[in-house]
Amino acid sequence: MHLLPAVKKYFKANLHTHSHISDGVLSPEEMIRMYRDRGYDILCMTDHNVIAQHQKENREDFLLLTGVEINLNNIGEHPKYKKTYHILFISKDPYNLWQPVEPPRMRPKAAPYEALVQAESMACNYDIRSVNAMIARAKEQGFLAAYCHPEWSGQVYPDYAQLQGIWAMEIRNNDCSLMGMDLNNNWVFQNLLEQGKNIFPLANDDAHKPEHVGGAWIRVGAEKLEYGCVMEALERGDFYASCGPEIHSLTLEGDTLSVTCSDAARIVLHTQCRVNMNLQPEAGQTLKEGQFDLSQWRDVSEGDPNAFIRLMVYAPDGTFAATRAYWLKEL
Repeated sequence: MHLLPAVKKYFKANLHTHSHISDGVLSPEEMIRMYRDRGYDILCMTDHNVIAQHQKENREDFLLLTGVEINLNNIGEHPKYKKTYHILFISKDPYNLWQPVEPPRMRPKAAPYEALVQAESMACNYDIRSVNAMIARAKEQGFLAAYCHPEWSGQVYPDYAQLQGIWAMEIRNNDCSLMGMDLNNNWVFQNLLEQGKNIFPLANDDAHKPEHVGGAWIRVGAEKLEYGCVMEALERGDFYASCGPEIHSLTLEGDTLSVTCSDAARIVLHTQCRVNMNLQPEAGQTLKEGQFDLSQWRDVSEGDPNAFIRLMVYAPDGTFAATRAYWLKEL
């Protein structure tokens, strides 16, 4: 049983980046060119609070997705440093320019894009009711919703535990890591999975400047580099997140989980309980494959509706790749 799709190619994608339409320094065309030149196959431009589609920049070997990042800020004495929800909305339709709120006044260069916005007047308050209502409405409009950089947003368990309807969350945000934030929001991801929320891990650049480009990505297992095909793969979770290592295959035969990967310093199996496992090579060596016996996990997890497994592969330099959770009920 192939847990990662056995497709010919895994497309390299960044789903979170900014141009001078909002607070980035480059034009959309310059940012797109940078990603194309870095060997990426897929890019989603997610400017703050204003959506635009860039389909004219598509090529046979490069695909643009349509998206936006919406901010729900906790207004205070220093609003820039107060808590905030940042949610990515990625459209299943490349030409759907709906967004939940009217954008604030953008830079002059953004004016042509503002005119394209199809906005509703939804509440944009910092409260869980507003953010969940926004996510629910976006889902009705054909969008996937992803939760961004919880540490940078100043959020703790009570802030994110009640999120509903999110499709994915960032466990790695390159821009935030360059600021000195946690490189790995693995614990937040684990918390949400333990609640039974079937969400997927993202690694994104959140690039605002050229130096932010190329530090985090996902590898999407899709049959074709076409908008509908890629969005279906994203919605199914047919991808893994990475800021370095590659996962070549992940298969399950009986109770034996097998993984092949690029050079790894360790491979870790996480579960919803304390049946975790850690493979490490001999000193000075690396791993390119590993196997885990899931029989004990199955015994402990019998009858648990929230039972899952997931893998993380760590390279010698500390970078990692992470799979989605695979639930006992689907294995």
